[in-house]
Amino acid sequence: MNTGERVRLVLTGEHEVRTSEGAVLRFFLARGPLADPDTVWERATDAEFQHSYELALFDPRGLDAQLLLPNPHRMQLALDALMGPGSFFWSDGADVSGVLTTNGKAPEECGFGLATAQASASARVDGDADAGGAA
Repeated sequence: MNTGERVRLVLTGEHEVRTSEGAVLRFFLARGPLADPDTVWERATDAEFQHSYELALFDPRGLDAQLLLPNPHRMQLALDALMGPGSFFWSDGADVSGVLTTNGKAPEECGFGLATAQASASARVDGDADAGGAA
């Protein structure tokens, strides 16, 4: 089995994925700063979500210079209580954020609009600064 076949077995290219445990996974991306009123949660496929998530792991300036450096501005928050076990929010700290829900609902249906995401991200950054930058 080549690598391409394995990827197809894992990533379906769908906006909604049903797991064997019965969870319904939905994927959303915000392509723009969370504070920008024109930025909205957009449905994304599992493959788009995974690609954006992986890019957010690396420093964008480093990627531009073809260097793989960790992204010091990236953050990730668990959202189990709002959107089901395993749900989470991530942000690259600048232009792209994502949400994975495991209850089959959109972030806004769970009370997690972009304003809430921005407040959560700001609280996390402020908390990290207060803790001496420890994550």
